[in-house]
Amino acid sequence: MRKISVLKFGGNTLANKEKILLAVNLIKKRVEQGVLPVVVASANGNMTDILLDNAYSLSKNPHKRELDMLITTGERISVALLSIALNDISLPAVSLTGSQIGLTTTPEHAGADIKGITGDRLQKELDKGHIPIIAGFQGIGENKEITTLKRGGSDVSAVFIASQLGADHVEMIKDVDGVYTKDPNKNKDAEKLNLMDFDVMYKLALEGANVLHPDAIKLAKEKNVEIRIIYYKTGEVGTIIK
Repeated sequence: MRKISVLKFGGNTLANKEKILLAVNLIKKRVEQGVLPVVVASANGNMTDILLDNAYSLSKNPHKRELDMLITTGERISVALLSIALNDISLPAVSLTGSQIGLTTTPEHAGADIKGITGDRLQKELDKGHIPIIAGFQGIGENKEITTLKRGGSDVSAVFIASQLGADHVEMIKDVDGVYTKDPNKNKDAEKLNLMDFDVMYKLALEGANVLHPDAIKLAKEKNVEIRIIYYKTGEVGTIIK
């Protein structure tokens, strides 16, 4: 059986048609390298913010259940578009929501925690040779209610799915080419870190570094899943966190 590689695409890497096609090329490259990709996707660009703005324009205090129902559509747009583009180049892909793969969470809305994966839908798709394109940041709570994780939770979804599938690493596809000592856009003397410890990265994330969600780093350390920061334009590894 081919080795599984989990690829998580951040929203900025899927913000338009050109970036989606770059994502497709990277997935194709992984297939050509002999791995079976499992993709986790965030909402395109600033889609989540647009959806939230729409909700708050109608209510100062939108019902949290309805917010979850609304903003999970952002990830569904991403996974459907990616799947359409992959199938167009004869790479069999199937878009899946968090609930469709049985990703169960605690019951609260707008900040649930992952509990597990139930059922065998994901494995069945892999057995068929399909590339699963999974909506991150979402799952299903009690009474089949749609839930969302904390903001940025697609990183957490990807690490958890990688651990459940027995993958030893997860590729976080980002619009930055690695983790730096300082913000490279503001500091010319910023140095890229090729290798990092989980604890160091966790501290940076808590201090405001936006590269990874802190909960994803914590989970990766707990499950011993290596994180690789991949630059979306080249597909090359920038920083390894382990």
